[in-house]
Order: sequence, then C-alpha cells, then structure tokens
Amino acid sequence: MTSPRVGVVGARRRRQGLGPFVVRDLVAAGATVPGLVATTEASGRRAAADLSAQFGVEARAYPDVDAMVAAEHLDAVAILSPAETHRAYLEAALDAGLHVLCEKPLLWDGRDLARVAEQLVGAFDAGGLVLWENCQWPYTLPAFEALHPGALGAPPRTFEMELQPASSGRQMLGDCLPHVLSLLQAVVPGGAPRVEEPAFSTRDPAAESLRVTFRFCTSEAVTRVRAELRGSDARPRRAAYALDGRWARREVSLPEYRLSFRDRERTVAAADPLRLLVEGFVAAIRGGDAPRAVSRGPEIAERMRLLAAIVEAYEGAGRGGG
Repeated sequence: MTSPRVGVVGARRRRQGLGPFVVRDLVAAGATVPGLVATTEASGRRAAADLSAQFGVEARAYPDVDAMVAAEHLDAVAILSPAETHRAYLEAALDAGLHVLCEKPLLWDGRDLARVAEQLVGAFDAGGLVLWENCQWPYTLPAFEALHPGALGAPPRTFEMELQPASSGRQMLGDCLPHVLSLLQAVVPGGAPRVEEPAFSTRDPAAESLRVTFRFCTSEAVTRVRAELRGSDARPRRAAYALDGRWARREVSLPEYRLSFRDRERTVAAADPLRLLVEGFVAAIRGGDAPRAVSRGPEIAERMRLLAAIVEAYEGAGRGGG
C-alpha cells in the first residue's frame, strides 16, 4: 500500500475540531483523502471546498459513512466527529475492515465506557486492524527533555497540566483527561495503572473552570496529579504541563504555527505533535509492520478504563455519592 486511502468523518473545524489539520497531515504523510462524511449536503460542499482551497484535496462528500465506504475503496477512516458519535463510526469501520485514527476520547456516549472500549479494541485486534487514538501530547516529550535535561530519568512524584478546552463541566473531562492520562502512561513506569482519590473543585455542570486531582498508581510508582481546566474559545489555546515542578509551557507562533516550549527564561523548539502522530499512523497502516506490532489497542483500553473511573467518581460526587 503505497498511498493509503483514508476517508474522513468530521472534516470541518467548527469549535475545537482538528479535521482540516488532520487532513493536511494525512496528505503530507503520503495518504490520499478521497471522501468525507458531512451531516448535511451544504456542510459537505463547504468542507470539500475548504479542503480543496487550503490543501488541494479533492474529496467527495457523502451523507453517511456507509455510502463513503461503499464508493471509495478505503484503507482507513479518520473519525474526527464529536465524541458521542464515535461508537457508531468505530463499529462501521470495524464491519468494513478498516484501520482507524479516532479523535479522543475513544468513546463518550452512555455508560460502561471501559467495557465497550475493551470489546472494540479486542475486535480491532482480532481483525488485524490498526486502531489509534489522537492523544498527541506524548510526542512533545523530546522537547520537554531538551528543556529539562534528565527530567525524564525517574518517575515523577507530581504531574500537573493546564488546558483550555472549548467546553464546560463534565465535557471538559472527556476533552482534556485523555491528554493527561496519555502523558502519565508515557512517563510513569509499571503495569496495571489505577487512579485513586479523585477529587474535583466543583460539580457544577455549567462550570467553566474545573480542577481535577488524583493519584496515579502503578506497580512501580505513585504520582500525585493536578489538572487545571479552564474553558475558553481563545486560539491558540494555552497549554502546559510539569513534572516535579519543571514546567513546559506551549507557545505558538502564528500564522506559520511554529511550536516551542518555555520555562522561565529557557525556550526550546518543538515539532508539531499532531503531525508526528499522523505520520506514525500512516506508516502503521502502510503495512511495514504487522498490525499487532503497531497496535495501540491495549494502551487505549487502559486509558478508557482510567478515564471512566474518574468520570464515575465525578458523577457519583454530583449525586452525593462521594
């Protein structure tokens, strides 16, 4: 497979979607994007016109994923639609035997998120299909190491992250905690991670600011975690994280979108983590390695289990259960 054919669900930017940027990076990585799914005919025309004007991508618009799959002979689907729609698109891709790059969180509809995620991951693995989730922050760790040499040499005792989602209340957990958890999975060694003592600064579903704290425990380490989530429509959004008090604050130079990380007077350049993730996904589905060798399934299932535990604690607290 020299040029994988990747269909896109959710190709428009809207509030905080990454559709156009993922399409840009898919094409840069050597994939083709022949089709997209849009909710209406008008939005499909707009999305196709925007992709053509911005990136020279000539994608046909379809009213649903089944029509796109039937017409375009795809190798993969990028699911970039709102999280509550992911399950149906994941199941459609699985039925069609397609690899998937899915926006985070993998699932966000109904209950039993951890159990359903485990079932889906198992089905993709059994079918020899690559399943990746768009959790890009671990790709910034080389820049963090350059900013703080040696800081990744030992498990962190504390981890902090600040993010600005375009959401509020419970939705902020789904928008932001996959980033927090993916970084913890990358920097804290040991198996069978679990979250302990999750606590929340507010239970107001309309709250635009939310602090989440918990302990991230593995067989080898315990890390105290604090996530500060502040809703905002500003672009570019502020984002930063710290290990044991060593901060990496993201800075974005526009319009060229050059990234760097800063702590006090020190600044280091950073590669675009989304570009790196998409490049890795395209390389994985090209078939250079066996699908199982490039599977992110166990990592995704683990992350969904941890996210579900935090969400359940948040909802339990809201009902007076803790």
